Amino acid sequence: MEKSVQEDVLKWMLGQAFRAEDHKKRLDERLKRINAERNAPIGGIGYEPIIKRTDPGEGAASIVLQLADIEERIYKQKSEIEKAIVRVMTIIEYIPITEIDREIFEMRHIDMMQWPDIEAAIPMSKSQCIRRYNATIDKLLQNPRIQRMVKESEKDYILWCAERDRGKPKNQSGGIKPENKSGNSIQKKSRNNKRMPGKKK
Repeated sequence: MEKSVQEDVLKWMLGQAFRAEDHKKRLDERLKRINAERNAPIGGIGYEPIIKRTDPGEGAASIVLQLADIEERIYKQKSEIEKAIVRVMTIIEYIPITEIDREIFEMRHIDMMQWPDIEAAIPMSKSQCIRRYNATIDKLLQNPRIQRMVKESEKDYILWCAERDRGKPKNQSGGIKPENKSGNSIQKKSRNNKRMPGKKK
């Protein structure tokens, strides 16, 4: 595995707790929104009377089932956050406790702090924090145990990347083919046609 790929996989592993927490927050917000709509007073904002249907999958019973499903997913997500934090701490344990780099990693991946907040807490400039962070990533990858962990997680990382990229437009250049991102050749052809309108093909 190339070093750049190893770095990507390791950073992805370290970001598992953050992603799990972010997912849980979305589920929490969804649960609150559905509960608010369900409990809204008649005539209140967001209130819509439940239309009676013969389909048992519709109406109040369906809403209750949706709420139960979200609550179960939140419970599972909390468990996933705990597991992810344990995995992250296992990696961070390889950083000497006396080094400030360890504090940066703990703030970033356990406390889930943003770089500006870490910058203020250290205190150290954001660029210095990121440089130290990346240098420590390189040191961690020199550890045989970390290398094995990264190798074992490579397949999951690839699957995650595929899932993340699913649905994204294949053409990222705004409709222009990759080999012609600037559109120069199209414009040039157009200019040539204007210069020689009577030229036969």
